[in-house]
Amino acid sequence: MATSLPRRVLHAGSNVVRHLLPPTLYFFVAFNLISFTTEVLVHNYWFHLSSFILASTTALVVGKIVLVVDKVRIIDKFRGGPLILPILYKSIFYSLVVLIVRFLEKVVRFAIDTDGFGPVFRDTLQDFTWHRFAAVQIWIFVCFLIYVTATEFNVLVGQGQLYRLFFHHRSAEYGLTRQQHIRSLMELSQLAESTPHEQLIDPTTPQGSRFVAIVDTLRRHPA
Repeated sequence: MATSLPRRVLHAGSNVVRHLLPPTLYFFVAFNLISFTTEVLVHNYWFHLSSFILASTTALVVGKIVLVVDKVRIIDKFRGGPLILPILYKSIFYSLVVLIVRFLEKVVRFAIDTDGFGPVFRDTLQDFTWHRFAAVQIWIFVCFLIYVTATEFNVLVGQGQLYRLFFHHRSAEYGLTRQQHIRSLMELSQLAESTPHEQLIDPTTPQGSRFVAIVDTLRRHPA
């Protein structure tokens, strides 16, 4: 039976929200933290409404950019390579897209404020604080570097596993520490990648025996 149109729309909307929410919340906290510390250190006050609105709006824009860019195939160009390659590539790619969007947004806003691209527009663009623009862009790159590193590790150890290791699992609940837990998952991933399926599911082979041992260790609870 075909799924109804409202249900398909609701499903598509929920997928968008699930994809959009993590980066938006992350950059909302990161940008407001940067703005807050800057206001305290430079201007010596705790809160400025315009800075909060600007940081929050930028976080929403970046979240939408992440949502759109993740649909582009070229973003996974280095998938399967050493982890440093996709991390650096995606961080630079995201940052460049945000840079272009931020620059175009400034140009359009200046054009609207000065009624066109005439001499007043050029004077306004020359007087623009480029060092502040560049400093914000550097912080955006650093935030992307942290975000992409976390997401790549999450994909590497299994979707949602990183969250469970940080906020759900307790070391006392298992017969191994968090470090051993992560190493076991990594070894399990390497076995699955390098071993033929027939050998992996056969407990009489060395690979199959090791596979069973790792799985038993991961699911073992203390008595």
